Amino acid sequence: MGVEVSNKPNVSSIESYVEDLEYKVGLMTRNRGLESGVESAGTKGLIIGAVSAIVLVGIPLALYILMK
Repeated sequence: MGVEVSNKPNVSSIESYVEDLEYKVGLMTRNRGLESGVESAGTKGLIIGAVSAIVLVGIPLALYILMK
């Protein structure tokens, strides 16, 4: 029988890789959360913006027509 050789794993490089991977996953999760928030509020914001624009343009236009 031969002599058993114990190879110690290179734990520091694995830990560095895992930390880098966790950081990237955190960024992806944060970006996806932001995108979800924008997507869910996008239609509501569009409707509010359109109504606001109509009001802001409609009031002066109505006053202009009525004052003529």
